[in-house]
Amino acid sequence: MKKNLQLLWCLGLLMPLTMCQQSSPELIPAGTIAAQDPEAEALLAQARALVQKNKLSAAESLLKKLRKSYQHAPCVADARFLLAEVYEKQGLPRDAFDEYDKIVTRYQSSPLYNKALDRQLALAMAGAEGKLNVEVMGLWTAPIDASTVEEWLSKVIRNAPYNDMAATAMSLFGKFLVKQEKFEEAAMVYAKLVEDYPTSRYAPEAQLMVAQLWASSRTRGDQNLVNLHRAREAYEEFSLRFPNHKDAGKALSEASNVRRLLVRQELEVGKYYLERSKEYPSAIFCFENVIRQKSNNPEASAEAERLLSRARALQTAATQNKS
Repeated sequence: MKKNLQLLWCLGLLMPLTMCQQSSPELIPAGTIAAQDPEAEALLAQARALVQKNKLSAAESLLKKLRKSYQHAPCVADARFLLAEVYEKQGLPRDAFDEYDKIVTRYQSSPLYNKALDRQLALAMAGAEGKLNVEVMGLWTAPIDASTVEEWLSKVIRNAPYNDMAATAMSLFGKFLVKQEKFEEAAMVYAKLVEDYPTSRYAPEAQLMVAQLWASSRTRGDQNLVNLHRAREAYEEFSLRFPNHKDAGKALSEASNVRRLLVRQELEVGKYYLERSKEYPSAIFCFENVIRQKSNNPEASAEAERLLSRARALQTAATQNKS
């Protein structure tokens, strides 16, 4: 009996030891890092040596193996970063960006986190400036497509929401959207930049761009008065947010110009009601409103006074004819 107890006691000790020894590294909970992994370190060293010899395909294969089989090794972030660099050298910017993205989203405590963000922004900037070419069907190269650049910039902004890099990316995103003639989207990006990063060095320029984009909408065939009101508000907001900025006076002047233009456009609407559609009450309403804004546009106000008399006379005649 005593021998049986001793045997059971030994088995009770040996069983946990055996289970630990047979545990697979792949069963380590996600997010944990093994203390050390000589095999993974050896593979990483081999890959680095291959990169130095410009044997990029071989290095890529080793790094992919390391990434898959040793995902909890301490050096996996280094392996992913090196793999991203290999992709860049091979002219595969999309794969490189995605690999950097894995570092940013999975290894926030890694020393490579900020470097990966920097590389993402650099790739996005190169794409936005038309300096990044990719192979097309293996036959020729062309600048990377606009949708990819927009996706990259959005990811950089999302990856670094409290970082000055996000403001940089938003400023670049706005400029890129303007280049793509997506003016309303650009205005919204610039407005969000000012709202989220009011102390950023990009904020004053972004606020001016918001105003200019709304103001210039009329020169692209869009006579939307709403956009002109938005432009006026944006110029006035610039002078309030940045009163000591060198362009504060210019912004106030532009706001005054937009107010003058708004009055002129209301006068034109009144003339349309008077001369084209014969809607005299609407014409009278417009002319009276223009006259009330004499300080913004004296010339338009004077013309509205002349037209108001005519509109009232025609309205009276129309009423008498009906009766």
